[in-house]
Amino acid sequence: MDFSLDNTSIVAINDELESFLMAGKAEEKNRLRIQLTAEEILLKYQERFGEGTKVSVRCIRRLGRMRIELSFDTERFNPFEDGEDESLVLHSLLASMGAAPLWQYRNGRNVITFTPRKKKRSQMVYIIAAVILALGCGIACLALPDGVGAFISSQVISPLLGAFMGLLSAVSGPMIFCSVLIGICSIGDTATLGRIGKLMMARFLIITLLLNVIVSLIYLPFFDLSSLGGSVLDFSALLDMMLGIIPGNLFTPFTEGNPLQIISVAVMLGISIVILGQKVSTVMSFFEQVDYIIQLQMEAVSTLVPFFVFGSIFNMIVNSDFAVLMSSSKFIPIMLLGDLVIIVIYIAMVSLRKGLNPMLLIRKIAPTFLIAITTDSSAAAFSTNVECCEKDLGIDKKIISFGIPLGQVVFMPGASILFLAAAFCMAEVYGVSISLPWLVSAIIITFVLAVAAPPIPGGALICYTMLMTQLGLPDEAIAIAIAFNVILEFVATAFNLSCLQLELVELSGELDMLDREVLRSNWRQPR
Repeated sequence: MDFSLDNTSIVAINDELESFLMAGKAEEKNRLRIQLTAEEILLKYQERFGEGTKVSVRCIRRLGRMRIELSFDTERFNPFEDGEDESLVLHSLLASMGAAPLWQYRNGRNVITFTPRKKKRSQMVYIIAAVILALGCGIACLALPDGVGAFISSQVISPLLGAFMGLLSAVSGPMIFCSVLIGICSIGDTATLGRIGKLMMARFLIITLLLNVIVSLIYLPFFDLSSLGGSVLDFSALLDMMLGIIPGNLFTPFTEGNPLQIISVAVMLGISIVILGQKVSTVMSFFEQVDYIIQLQMEAVSTLVPFFVFGSIFNMIVNSDFAVLMSSSKFIPIMLLGDLVIIVIYIAMVSLRKGLNPMLLIRKIAPTFLIAITTDSSAAAFSTNVECCEKDLGIDKKIISFGIPLGQVVFMPGASILFLAAAFCMAEVYGVSISLPWLVSAIIITFVLAVAAPPIPGGALICYTMLMTQLGLPDEAIAIAIAFNVILEFVATAFNLSCLQLELVELSGELDMLDREVLRSNWRQPR
């Protein structure tokens, strides 16, 4: 549908978008945001090119998905560019979170794309239902004549689970590859922000890895270390593990499903793209588009996760392995212990360095924590997070505007601890030795997966699949981890955001961009 950019047409376009979004059952908050953003974009093009400018509006709905495209037949003009590199990087981060539209210049036209999403029921409901149903069906099969349950397990459930794991393996490698590669290129973009961007990214990555090491050392006394002690001086095994990260060629990591080799290829290619810059912009665009395709495929595969959980737990019960599920309950206190350690370290550090009462600091970060732990959504807590950082913690707006979107994408210590706890607990349950090379692999891969985890439904499944594969754990461990992840992911999200707030306090203090009076006060700064 074509319009002119006069005021009457802008109102008509807004009405058209409202009708489309309401018919597609988009969330009300998301619907209003899209309408306001679209109106602002239209006014910018009207101001730049005049009321006679033609705009084409396409509202597309395919297979339950919605897309809105605004196309302007004008010279190249990015409406999100205000002359500062910071605005472009920030907008790119918001777009990666699904909180901003995408601008492209294609075939002589400026194209703005919105991808609204319908409100979906949390997958937690389906996974809990799958666990309960598996328990009921498995126990019922035990009452049937001998051999019936085993026949169902071996001839029906197991082949289906094998097919699912094959499908998942085919998608997970390319997805992690694209996530890491695009993440490396985004790190290159932060260099445009100079000292602040570089320091922020470096701190996020180094501290996540450091916390991973600290928590892993705290976990060791709770597990069997007999194999660890015998391999301390066996540097050959550790050297073989480190050299094994380097692939023989670019294709075997994907055919063999070796996650560390896939990550190493992505890092090398990503660094090359950052160095070459605009010379290889087409290559970067290609990988971004491949990432969109794989994410769509992964979202489809993730709808089968409850069936995977059902089949795996059903097999455990029928094959008399139910004790494995019960013994895995150690996962919960171990993960909570790790989260408690990292938050205590952060609160103690900030309180001592900033001369602040710890209880006051906890009260200031509590609102964001409570929203995150009840919604399992960093996006839902975004506005509260921003307001808390500015009004309660006294962090400079420049740090907030860039640090929160960037941190919510790459600073995930809670998720890293979640994966680490799963690795330790599943290793104990399935009798895998915690050797020094195993420990180093666990620390590295949980750190990388936490940073590169794709923020889509089924992202956790990909991470657990690659984690268990790399550490020599069976497919059944994935199902158990996913079942516990349903609850523990809420906790991980909350701790991610609390650690981010405290880290931004430290960073802004180091850069002399922290209002210490606001931080130490018992009252909130007025708007």
